[in-house]
Amino acid sequence: MAAPDTFRGTASARAVAAAIGRAAWENGWDCDEVPVADGGEGFLDALGGPNRTTTVTGPLGDPVEAGWRLDGRRAVVEMALASGLALLGGAAENDPIAASTYGTGELISAAVEAGARRVLVG
Repeated sequence: MAAPDTFRGTASARAVAAAIGRAAWENGWDCDEVPVADGGEGFLDALGGPNRTTTVTGPLGDPVEAGWRLDGRRAVVEMALASGLALLGGAAENDPIAASTYGTGELISAAVEAGARRVLVG
């Protein structure tokens, strides 16, 4: 079994699992590919990827497109897509006093408005 998390800034958990799985198969080993996430970057991809997109307020007040997933009455929201460090513009722009997670709340609201009764935030 190949069950990796993301390689931050380089490859998604799904891409890493596929690379490990491909190497295993090429060497004659059976391999199940199971991308995982610790609740941060790559969380949504590990659970099947987004099937919805909503424009929300980014951490510095700019509009950002953030994907999320709705499956019946359950939704999955990845906080990093709406409020993550990658949206802050690097170490020079990182201002925790000015930054906001308002966009994550907007994603949760969009999920509830779309019919979700349970929302998993990772």
